[in-house]
Amino acid sequence: MPQEIGLGFVPEIKRLQENIDKRLGLADMPDSKRFASTDGQLPESNRKVADKILARFDAENMPRLLSESKKLSGGAGVVSDVAVPAVYERTVIREALYAMKALELVDGGAEVFAPSIMIPFSYRDTTAAGRDDTRAYEGQEIPRAGIIQSSESAYPIPQKLAFLVSDEMRHLTSASQLNWDTVAENARNASRIIGEDSDRLLYNEMLHASDEYIAVAVTNENVGAVFDGAYTVFPLAHFPVVRPRSVFDQQGVQVGSTINPIAVTYDGSARSEYDGSGTQSAGVYWVLDHNQGELTLVDETGAAIVPPNGTACVISYSYATNVYAFDTDLGSSEADAHWDTFLYRYGLRKSIIENDRYYMANFGLMSGVAMTQIEQAKKFSANFKVPGTSLEEGGNLGRIKDVPNYKTAGPGLWFGDQRILIGQKGTTRYRMLKPWIMGSLENQRGPNGRFTGQKEAYGDQFIAIHTPSPLKAAFTSFVMYSGTGRVAR
Repeated sequence: MPQEIGLGFVPEIKRLQENIDKRLGLADMPDSKRFASTDGQLPESNRKVADKILARFDAENMPRLLSESKKLSGGAGVVSDVAVPAVYERTVIREALYAMKALELVDGGAEVFAPSIMIPFSYRDTTAAGRDDTRAYEGQEIPRAGIIQSSESAYPIPQKLAFLVSDEMRHLTSASQLNWDTVAENARNASRIIGEDSDRLLYNEMLHASDEYIAVAVTNENVGAVFDGAYTVFPLAHFPVVRPRSVFDQQGVQVGSTINPIAVTYDGSARSEYDGSGTQSAGVYWVLDHNQGELTLVDETGAAIVPPNGTACVISYSYATNVYAFDTDLGSSEADAHWDTFLYRYGLRKSIIENDRYYMANFGLMSGVAMTQIEQAKKFSANFKVPGTSLEEGGNLGRIKDVPNYKTAGPGLWFGDQRILIGQKGTTRYRMLKPWIMGSLENQRGPNGRFTGQKEAYGDQFIAIHTPSPLKAAFTSFVMYSGTGRVAR
């Protein structure tokens, strides 16, 4: 079991957590199962971030934790509250942080909850003194180091989940014998969902930041020029398309203007993006594959429509230039030789980060499908293996040009199977502003207003995720596409 050393970790809380871990089966669970999402072991970076956040949780919930420590100190123990025990919430926080795969790639920590927080950072000023400018002889001016210190604002992101629990859970938290199997199931479910959502936000933020760096705007590209009364998918002139960025305060009010907005005008009218809610009024909407830069027009149900020949349609957007577009079509090449070319391009993108921008490329990020494609390269075979390029013992992609590669996981990722990110760890910031807390249990009613014998509760936490604007240069990416397949169709 990992040793927790949070700053607020007092002996009573330590004993309480150890007691709970035994009853939940966590203490005896093999690491290969408990930390399955992080390759069977707890990353040191995850443990350190969890320690900081748990220290904040302990300080804010000390009375509850100490009270539960006394009540649960002997035997099976009981509690006499109608709310979920604080140690349950603490366990959910810890296990969610331990399971987050993206956490070891970012700068994590805890901050005090506020309407907005300041993210301090520093970066190298490449126009100032460099390696060849440090020699100053007697009486000469000494050049200043090229380090710029700055800060940017980040806004809280709410993460809220509601749970439906049975009377068994109610009895569990109201002076009945504790059924730790029920707690364990709820803890695992909450930890998984919270961890997956946080991973998704971090993965998407890193790719988003990479695409935003030196993006180029396009105004009123004429998509209607290829309408022929038969096609439904229309590739844009440039791709990937940068996703718009909008920031909101806690009331849901947008702060500032949308960055890299997308505007589609079809048949003389501005059209909205299809949101999949099923509540949009009848009309024409647009759907965009941002990675491939392909536009589709749909009706309110999401069904693709065939624009009539000659219908006017223009789109304004921004596209990523901090990217290399790799054509996956083999042409006349063999698969192993073709993917050797990808390894060559990977090395060049790494050099852009390190040689041109003065950052360290120390991780790659991609889906399992993308990894499997790359593993076809001849340089991974024993006879053609080169230093710094390897597969792991399990056969998964390991290092390319000595850059370790990580597999993305979880639903709703913008990476898909077409994007690969290279970057420097610790660039994106992750801050816990309010750790996970469950509310009181309330009676649940059925459609006819009658009690169901079940209870409802919800929990929330608030985090901040931000990549400082100048540091976005620490990322670069690939987009994989088919040159023969990316056509109007």
